[in-house]
Amino acid sequence: MTDTDDLPLKGVRVFELGIAIASPFCGKLLAHFGADVLKIESRMSPDVVRILGSAWLKDREDLAPISSDTSPYVSEMNASKRSVGLELKTKEGKTAALQLLAECDVFLANFGARALAELGFDYDSVAAVNPNIVYVQLPGFGSDETMPYYPFVAWGPNQAPLVGMDDFTGHADDPPAGIATIAPPDYMSALHAAIATITGLEQRDTTGEGVHVDISQFETTLALLGPFVMDYDLTGTVYSRIGNRSIWGAPQGVYPCTGNERWIAISATEAEDWTTLRSLVGQAVDAEFDDASIRNADQDRLDEQIAAWTSSFEVEDLAHRLQAAGIAAHVVSTNEDLLHDTHVTSREWYQVAPSNRLGRDVFSGCAVKLSATPGRWTEAGPSMGQHTREILSDVVGLSDEAIDDLISAGGAFEQIEPDMVATRPWNDWIHLLVPGTEDARDL
Repeated sequence: MTDTDDLPLKGVRVFELGIAIASPFCGKLLAHFGADVLKIESRMSPDVVRILGSAWLKDREDLAPISSDTSPYVSEMNASKRSVGLELKTKEGKTAALQLLAECDVFLANFGARALAELGFDYDSVAAVNPNIVYVQLPGFGSDETMPYYPFVAWGPNQAPLVGMDDFTGHADDPPAGIATIAPPDYMSALHAAIATITGLEQRDTTGEGVHVDISQFETTLALLGPFVMDYDLTGTVYSRIGNRSIWGAPQGVYPCTGNERWIAISATEAEDWTTLRSLVGQAVDAEFDDASIRNADQDRLDEQIAAWTSSFEVEDLAHRLQAAGIAAHVVSTNEDLLHDTHVTSREWYQVAPSNRLGRDVFSGCAVKLSATPGRWTEAGPSMGQHTREILSDVVGLSDEAIDDLISAGGAFEQIEPDMVATRPWNDWIHLLVPGTEDARDL
């Protein structure tokens, strides 16, 4: 674990108004590389991850008070952050928040542009108390109120159909499938925000002036489809969904193997790859498919014949055979497959870190690894309001009496039931799955 003093973002303090994924995921990356990320939380309008809870708690009424700290997403989106309970809709909470902002380097928020303005945390209001702030906001459609979509609210899954991503998802004869279980627009905008934050800090350090970074989640998602947009502009070609196939050649697809929902992805679109694949499939595929034009013209029949061949193999065995022959192929991994994937575990993707509420918690790591300063995780996700008093005292400079008054006035709150601790069901066996994790019996 890298010492915080060696990390590139040491000394950078981030004021995060984040909900769900976009800002929180960006903040998590910044925290990993040493930034002190302060997650501002509200009981009046809690982050959605605080509402989710955990399924294993549904029959544990004794643990109901701490449900908001138990969703896996709390650590997944907020590892290594500190949680500050401030009610920004109250006069007292807003005043304390602005005092805190005066001591921060970065303001990070994915609230709607109108919501930030109504709360009094638009750029002009924040810059009035901290002119050097790097103000990064990523609403759905930007913060320019003259733009057509400015009044619209956004959610990751509704950005994908808006930009046309869903039209590329699914099979040609079916309606757009969409990507319901994950929201790529949230992660795309988070990555843009991380780069923009670092760029803004560089500009501030160079010029001595703060900066307003306005990111439209709509545009960060549209950027994924840049080649298709440009192709239409140049040639008039309109692309749509083609399942798992390729516009460049055939075969390419996902084919069944033995077992329940076991599939293999195969791509052999080049002539040399087809020749190699042909040597493996033998007479299972008609000889006429040795003609590339027929492979492209009759992909349905070609896929049917390949699927009949793959269905007699165990998926891991077939993937090994194809890879050994130089064919691009891989198991279509389930979440269980990824948990046991030796490459994933060797890269230390799964992290287990101390948790104030759960003893310890698991979350995904960071894909970016810097050679000299690879980052660190100090803790899993914080309990709601866990660091309120600490931050208001150490950063803002309020006395204990002033903090007590602020809490009594409803402008701030602290962690509920600080001594209540629960362990996740996997606590006794997580060491068997995540290398380097201690056995619970040794703790």
